[in-house]
Amino acid sequence: MKAIEIRDIVKVYNKSVKAVDGVSFDVDEGIVFGLLGPNGAGKTTIIKMIVTLLSMTQGHVSVLGHARPKEDYFIRNCIGYVPQDVSSDAALTGYENLLISAKLYGHRGRAAKEMCEAILHQLGLWEARDRIVKTYSGGMIRKLEIGQAMVHDPKVLILDEPTIGLDPVARKQVWASIRELKDRTKMTVIITTHYMEEADQLCDMIAIMSIGKIAVIGTPTELKASAGTGSIVLEIKGTPPEFPGARFENGVLTIPSDDCARELPSCVAKVASSGCEILSARIKEVTLEDAFVKHVGTRIDEMDQWSSVRKTRKLARRMA
Repeated sequence: MKAIEIRDIVKVYNKSVKAVDGVSFDVDEGIVFGLLGPNGAGKTTIIKMIVTLLSMTQGHVSVLGHARPKEDYFIRNCIGYVPQDVSSDAALTGYENLLISAKLYGHRGRAAKEMCEAILHQLGLWEARDRIVKTYSGGMIRKLEIGQAMVHDPKVLILDEPTIGLDPVARKQVWASIRELKDRTKMTVIITTHYMEEADQLCDMIAIMSIGKIAVIGTPTELKASAGTGSIVLEIKGTPPEFPGARFENGVLTIPSDDCARELPSCVAKVASSGCEILSARIKEVTLEDAFVKHVGTRIDEMDQWSSVRKTRKLARRMA
């Protein structure tokens, strides 16, 4: 069984704005599937249609065999959802937030207590369990929100921009928590992200999105391979020997290579033996951003794109 099946979904707002335009894809069970794209690409709209928060204008969505909209109740009970916006109560402790979530899913008494304690241990929040959430760092809050989505032991965990607004250290802490969770539980994880490194590090499969459509789907390795080969870059003095497909401009020799690490020593040796002085040597691997540019035609502009979200999350903590 597929964890998620989506066929030709369309979402139109105000009878004219097409936020999602004929998107289709499947998500296998037990993988991390990423929707990668800039703000406005339609990622969050797709997620909200999967988690039953939005209806489709047309198309088909099913989760673990349950079809929308007739089986929305069953879908809500087999998924965990962490939205972009703050979903924990900053005026309560971490433990209290988890306990409320557990009770909302019908857990009571000792069972609820033991479940909350287990999640706090798993996410590395045990020592902070009795602290008010507004004193938590951004990374701790995001891990707590993931914990709140886990209290009913979901088969599918959906994370909408899981590290949005976090500093690089906190971001990598959340990545580690997601990887550990997926490996331990074997659950299916779906994330939306605009971070190339995040998609590359976490996802088994990635759908690159732009303007309501999917441009391409593949594994990180497949997507990067579709963007071409890597290259060995040597800064030199002198005239270098010839290499197939190489470019030499302004003292920089760029040699295309399918296996840069293996071929680097022989390239350096060949250039050095020709009498050139090598000033520096580096490898330029093909990145997921290269694949994004190839299939979408532009880069994701991150200039202040998420500043308002960071401000919102900080304000929510201060006002608690």
